[in-house]
Amino acid sequence: MPTRRISQVKLIATLQTTFWCAHPTNTNFDQAFVKFLDGGKYWGGAVAAMKGGKLLIAKGYGTDQDGKEVTHTSKFPVSSIAKSLTGVAVMQLIQAGKISLQDKVFGESGILKALKAWRDTVDPRLYDITVDHLLHHSAGWDVTKPPLYDPLFNQQYQKQHGNVPNMVEDLGLSPPLQASDIIRYVMSYSLSFTPGTRTAYSNVAYLVLGRVIEAVSDTEYNDFVKRFVLEPCGMWNTRLTTQNNTKVTAEEAGDAGYNSLDPFSADSALGWYSNVYDLMRFMRCTFETEKILSNKYKKMLLDKPSSSLLEDNDSWYSAGFHTNSNGNVWQDADKHTDDLILYYNMKLHDSEVLDLPDSWVILLHGNNHKKLKHDAKNLMSLLDLANPTENLFLYDLSDLYQHSNGESLTKENTPSYTIKYQVDEHRLVAYTSALQDEDFNIIWLTSYTVNHHTFFLLIGKYIEQPTRSQYDYIVEHGMDHRQLLKRKLQLEESGYNMTELHSYRSQAHNNPISFAAIFRQEAFSPDMQMKYGTGHLPEPYEKLVQMYYEKQFHPMSQTVVHHEDEEQFSFIFIRGTEVEPIDFKHYYDLSAHRLAKLTAENAKANLHLAYLNSYDVSGKFRMAAVFTNATASAGKLDIDQTEHQATKSLISNLKKGMFLKYMVPYIGEDSQMKLATFYGDEQSP
Repeated sequence: MPTRRISQVKLIATLQTTFWCAHPTNTNFDQAFVKFLDGGKYWGGAVAAMKGGKLLIAKGYGTDQDGKEVTHTSKFPVSSIAKSLTGVAVMQLIQAGKISLQDKVFGESGILKALKAWRDTVDPRLYDITVDHLLHHSAGWDVTKPPLYDPLFNQQYQKQHGNVPNMVEDLGLSPPLQASDIIRYVMSYSLSFTPGTRTAYSNVAYLVLGRVIEAVSDTEYNDFVKRFVLEPCGMWNTRLTTQNNTKVTAEEAGDAGYNSLDPFSADSALGWYSNVYDLMRFMRCTFETEKILSNKYKKMLLDKPSSSLLEDNDSWYSAGFHTNSNGNVWQDADKHTDDLILYYNMKLHDSEVLDLPDSWVILLHGNNHKKLKHDAKNLMSLLDLANPTENLFLYDLSDLYQHSNGESLTKENTPSYTIKYQVDEHRLVAYTSALQDEDFNIIWLTSYTVNHHTFFLLIGKYIEQPTRSQYDYIVEHGMDHRQLLKRKLQLEESGYNMTELHSYRSQAHNNPISFAAIFRQEAFSPDMQMKYGTGHLPEPYEKLVQMYYEKQFHPMSQTVVHHEDEEQFSFIFIRGTEVEPIDFKHYYDLSAHRLAKLTAENAKANLHLAYLNSYDVSGKFRMAAVFTNATASAGKLDIDQTEHQATKSLISNLKKGMFLKYMVPYIGEDSQMKLATFYGDEQSP
């Protein structure tokens, strides 16, 4: 067993990438959109459109208010699209039978019975408000009426109107106020109208719905939306925070309306940040699939309010959207925030809409609010509706398609691969859902920690001749030993087999060792046997390996975490129906250069790299590896590559018929983040 250790290195990540983006040519649209930005006095914006579930364009133009270039992946505060997310989440609770539209919200029999008004001066009509009223802006609050106007922008209204109460001073609290504080304050004032008698736009209504979600689900609003909307829809860019998981300040947002708005205070009404890719996923997931809502509840989502006063109206507030009798569904921006339009047409086969995309989104830096819906439709009529020659979602999902050599990947007759070097642990499930939606199988997953953040590196491959185990898979992470066992047993009852087990140190969970796993439907034949283990120390693990070897098992995966001064091994061993037993060797505590030497030495004995893992030992990265004789290909190992070099090498090797098997990050001898990559002649399953 190797024992030599390299000297201490400093953990610094400098993954350098040259970015390059390609999109279909839409010259007329580009020219018109730039003219539209100039005419509306917008700094910049991003746009995406979809037809038949396929992206036609995803592109950024101009800059934000601080002069930073807007790209196709730029995140924007998405204003009232937060209401759309909230409306869908509430409808899921109704679909699950947890609540009904007629349920009362306040008072002793209400969902939020624990929430008490700030003062005793409560309008008795408050206790008549139902979930239906909140969803359809008919609860009795009106942002145009004094004395509160819109409580979420209390500071702004105080400057505009001298008689507006100061919520922070009255409550005796420090800003930013919690959502529950704002609601308690508003409960102490009279309603502007009797609930259900008319509609009037209200941010408070959707702020209350966020608390309804929390009370009914016993889950924080952010976590509920993440689990039941963002993750199944593959919305891996959408969040209430910036990329470094801190609250967005007014200066960071750069938008006038957000100067007094904390995203966590306004969460369910105005708090979310997203990009054009995720918003197109949201439209497709909500209206073109039954992943999150069945057809019955999609109809309920878009139905008119129950108010008899709206029977003859051609358009109305639906649950989280605007809807009209022509089948148009849209959401626009709150008047205090930067402009946007999110649109979907429910009547996809009408002759009037055949010459338009089915769905689109425009996110803007600037506030004009003049006929944006009309202008957007005119702009969309200029787009080329022909099916694009490539999947534009890959420009969001894969760093290959943003590389300076990425164009050759789309032009050469090579398999379609994706690689993402850095997926935040919190976004892993949503990211893998997005991959699945584009028919990609995960062929490699590993993790690393940089600056107290845990990231995953993933490689995907397009499913050309699908078997169920390739497209029907579930990714779980952040589990401890018991949670892993429980989830394994649960999924086995539904026919899923655990095919990948990865142990790692999570910065987001309190577990000393966390586990990520991939479970695949029908991955193992009935005569295949599988053994797995977690947290085994070196000496007992060696004995276990010897026992499995004698019983003709061989390792399918092996990962190592250094904990309490010792390596701890987690693994999957399998035994199939091979006539000859599979021979193997395993190693740990390897430097990258020692790994390269062993790869060459074992190849002479017909043992080839079959699994690779890197792990951190007090700031020093080490390797663990498995070699077997299961494949005839000696393969090719590259070490000490930068991200840019690894991407360039991958594109080049694909063209030569070499297929990527494994890739692990580590800190090199120069204290910079490096990658070890292994290629084989056979394609990964």
